[in-house]
Amino acid sequence: MNTTEDPGLNSTKEAIVERTCIFEQAMASGDAEGVANCYTEDAEFMAPNQESIQERSNIQTAIADYLSQGFTQYKVTSTIVYGNIDVVGVQTEYTLSQQGGSNMDKGKSIQLWKQEDGVWKIFRDCFNSNLPATS
Repeated sequence: MNTTEDPGLNSTKEAIVERTCIFEQAMASGDAEGVANCYTEDAEFMAPNQESIQERSNIQTAIADYLSQGFTQYKVTSTIVYGNIDVVGVQTEYTLSQQGGSNMDKGKSIQLWKQEDGVWKIFRDCFNSNLPATS
């Protein structure tokens, strides 16, 4: 179900959209710790073309690598929320680029979110590009 079918998820969606803005701002400022703090301690980061990365501290290292390559311009362009009070699934479309829009990627993701200490955070994050793979 999505939020258009279940008005009870509207406040959850608002909290996730707010947290996503924090994620975007942390990316823009090159703050790997701030990005990582949007993930639960037991999160899993499932980027394309590599093994899954588990736990917030390891995710912070991976995010720092993205940031060191100049990928700081992250923007979620669409969000649909599915689920219940314990865990929600979020379907997004995103753009990611270096400063000034170079090396632009457009893609989609499926995330699972759960509350940690009363704050909605990313628990599982799987994403991939809409662009063809380069050789």
